[in-house]
Amino acid sequence: MKFRSIKYFFSEAFSGVIRNRLMSVASIGTVAACIFMIIISYCALTNVNYMLTQIEESIGISIFLEDDADADTVLALNDQLVTMEYVDSVRYISSEEALDEMKQSWDAEDILSGFDETNNPLTGSFEVNLTDISHQSEVVEKIEQLDGVRKIRSSETETEFLVKLSHFLRIFGGVLILALAAISVVIITNTIKLSVFTRRTEISIMKYVGATDWFIRWPFIIEGIIIGIVGASIPIIIAWPLYNKLISIIYEQIPMIHSIVSFRFGIDIFSILLPVALIFGALLGVLGSNISLRKHLNV
Repeated sequence: MKFRSIKYFFSEAFSGVIRNRLMSVASIGTVAACIFMIIISYCALTNVNYMLTQIEESIGISIFLEDDADADTVLALNDQLVTMEYVDSVRYISSEEALDEMKQSWDAEDILSGFDETNNPLTGSFEVNLTDISHQSEVVEKIEQLDGVRKIRSSETETEFLVKLSHFLRIFGGVLILALAAISVVIITNTIKLSVFTRRTEISIMKYVGATDWFIRWPFIIEGIIIGIVGASIPIIIAWPLYNKLISIIYEQIPMIHSIVSFRFGIDIFSILLPVALIFGALLGVLGSNISLRKHLNV
């Protein structure tokens, strides 16, 4: 392809965007809205999944044993737990270790100094970490059926909420993205259709003098790509600093949340979103252009 032809394609594409600026602005705005909703959905979903991963690593299932549990009971329970599905690791904590950890974590050496191995009110326990926290309820039900278990402590309520939120965001985000993508394609199609209509005489002359189909198509395809890329760039420019600011506000207003979970850094999210958004925007433009050309341009 000659440089002169490429220059002509881009010149005509930019002229088409300016010539139909109202429709172009509407198309860019629709693509920007679509990409912005994708960004919001992705940010929410990736942070929920990130929190679930942190919970999997930091919060397990605590299994407290009966007061009269002997060494054989402990060994039998350990063997049953390590072979259980979705169990990643099992750690046994003796009553003495539990008391020492309580003294250290509560900074209560003086208050608890009267307790030792002879009058220790605590019992032995197991700390169980899972490979997939979404199966926590299933694992807890199995543990409840084991002999020697007195009490189970788990974060089922919080886990179920995060898992349900993750599923909802995935479904809602997918439906919303498809709906907005369809709207974007329709408006881009109408924009290109308007360009085709205003240049119909010129296109007919080009056909008569022997211009190929692709020579006529390329300016409209590039026009669609321009609209798509500009529409994708705007929400990225807005959302990136907005996300960083929002995370900073959350950490400032709720300082304790940092000790429980953390959010993903903006650079980690938008280094993925930036190329994806630009490619998605360009594809929307190409799709809209091709639909318009195929249906409304007889070339």
